Amino acid sequence: MRSVFWVVLASILLFSGCKTLEPEPRPPLPIIIPDHFSMDQGGTETMESWWQIFGSDELNALIQDALNNNFDLTTLAAKTAQAEALVKKENAAFFPDLGFSAGGQKRGTQVKQGGKRAVFDDTHSWQGTLSGSYTADVWGETAAGKQARMASLKAAELAFRTAALEVTAGIAETWVDIISVRNKNRILDHQIQINQTLLKLQRLRFVNGKANALDVSQQREALAEASSQVPLLEKQERLLLNHLAFLSGKTQVDPLQVTTPLLPEPVPLPRVGIPSELLKNRPDIQAARMRLSSALWEVTAARADLLPTFNLTAQALFSSGTLDLLFQNWVATLAASIAGPLVDGGLRRAELDRVQAVVDETVSVYARTIAQAIFEVEDLLVTLQKQATYIRLLEEELEVVRLTLKDARVQYQNGKSSYLAYLIAWTSIERLERQLVGERATLVKEQIKLYRSLGWTMVPELKYIRDVR
Repeated sequence: MRSVFWVVLASILLFSGCKTLEPEPRPPLPIIIPDHFSMDQGGTETMESWWQIFGSDELNALIQDALNNNFDLTTLAAKTAQAEALVKKENAAFFPDLGFSAGGQKRGTQVKQGGKRAVFDDTHSWQGTLSGSYTADVWGETAAGKQARMASLKAAELAFRTAALEVTAGIAETWVDIISVRNKNRILDHQIQINQTLLKLQRLRFVNGKANALDVSQQREALAEASSQVPLLEKQERLLLNHLAFLSGKTQVDPLQVTTPLLPEPVPLPRVGIPSELLKNRPDIQAARMRLSSALWEVTAARADLLPTFNLTAQALFSSGTLDLLFQNWVATLAASIAGPLVDGGLRRAELDRVQAVVDETVSVYARTIAQAIFEVEDLLVTLQKQATYIRLLEEELEVVRLTLKDARVQYQNGKSSYLAYLIAWTSIERLERQLVGERATLVKEQIKLYRSLGWTMVPELKYIRDVR
């Protein structure tokens, strides 16, 4: 038996010197990354805390509050802590497993023979066991499992960064929308006041015979139409405030948290660069790459599981009738073994096929994430260019309509045209003034989306995460 033990132990030492399995090379991506975007705008340097370019302390405070309390971020931070714990579990496989057990029993026997007095006999016994086992990571299965978990941990941290990027953009866009709605409401209030004044003037002109009943009715209709927009804007503002509260991890928000009166000016556009830079700037792309790396290491672990395992076990048994002599009587056992699958019904091979299919899936997801990021930037570059042109044309249209309003007023006062022509021009001005506010807000929001799509953001420290060695 001693010779068998030494043969097994020598085999373990021999195989432990073998080269461990390495992960397969990363499969080629089923896409071609273009050398450049179809157009390039901007040239400002990258800023991690990009929202600071607005120069608004109010927005900075809202974003910081959301980064600290957002529900999704706290959830993802907890998931990252779970991934960290899984890495620690994998680390434990590198160390021997040691255990112990101890116990004792008392046994009593009472025997009565004939008319004699019963005889009681009792015995005590004490037992103790120390056991240990160790599985040599000959083929690198344990190391591959750890690498897979490490990649999953990195992917979880990057998922947190991705969510933080979404939260910062969401807060900034909602902030812009709230200011936009309030500006529309102020413009609408002013327009309603003017319509009320015009209605009074038309009634006075009607009394004096200078206007007919139709002119008064048309002005009343214009006033009613403008007034009907008030509850819609009030509803929109309330919903936006609710959304801001949700993003900030609250159930309600004080409307006074947003007091900025005017829309911010369009921000300087960042340097777009080339599409390949997205691979290192976008946390969602990096997370997809880490998931692919994890899947490749899982394949390595599955391949190693097809090979034999080498185990060392040790056990010491302690037994005595008295406690003080327990450690004087003992038996020690040291064993080494080789175990491997002969017939498992294809279980291990099926697991290898499964993880290889997971690799195929993650490659496709990785490629899709890259393609989606490239098209996001492409779409935003087109949108920004066309949106700026659209705003410029709306401003020109507004100027033309204002000139038309002046001509229509003169024509109406001279009796050369009806009041309807003047009213049409005036309602067009009302519509264009409110529309321009919304379109300018859209331009600022599209610029925010561009920063988000380029992947630049500074995230808070993960207070749930500790250094993993």
